[in-house]
Amino acid sequence: MKRILITAMVLTIAIVCSQGLFALQGEVVTVNGKVEIKSTSGTWIPVKAGQKISEGTMISTGFKSEATVKLGASILTVKPLTRMTLNQLVEREDTVDTELYLEVGNVKAEVNSLNNKRNGFTVKSPVATASVRGTIFEMGDKLVVLQGAVLYVSAIGQSRMGTAGQTMETMNETIASPVAVMMAEMNPIKLSGLPSAENLSPILAAIAPPQMRPVIRDINQETSLVLTIQ
Repeated sequence: MKRILITAMVLTIAIVCSQGLFALQGEVVTVNGKVEIKSTSGTWIPVKAGQKISEGTMISTGFKSEATVKLGASILTVKPLTRMTLNQLVEREDTVDTELYLEVGNVKAEVNSLNNKRNGFTVKSPVATASVRGTIFEMGDKLVVLQGAVLYVSAIGQSRMGTAGQTMETMNETIASPVAVMMAEMNPIKLSGLPSAENLSPILAAIAPPQMRPVIRDINQETSLVLTIQ
């Protein structure tokens, strides 16, 4: 039995090496406030600068807390009130692949090339997936592209390429157009009714129905004087 297990391990290692696949570790660069990782036993432990993290590590930040993590040559900023998992960090023959699962919160990624290899950097969330090849972006409830280009894919498979300066988000499981996002952020004011008759211009007052024509009252007299504009 032991001989079979050893043979299987040797074969697995040989296959991995033949594919040029090497697991990498991330490193926590800076910590500000309450930042924790989930251990293999399921308990949360505080994070310190210089600490190594590997695939499967879950990171959580508290209120007004933040962490900077180096993933290969890429820099990830984990914003306050965020919980994310490092699903994958491997170096292949021609690429470095990084995959994060953003459960809640917001992260900012500066994706850089390692050893002059193409960088496959993916951030998944419950509603969408962002995939890049060298860029700077923020991912949370919405995607903000700061530099380069990002492929944004909704949970139902709809995709759209975002470029620097664009913001994208999902509405009812579909990716909203940039115009719709802009209008939603503007919060337009809705009037509950028309202005009162006293605010009508002289031209509108002249053509308004009698009940809409302005009434001028002389406050210097005890009795009221009604002036009708014909």
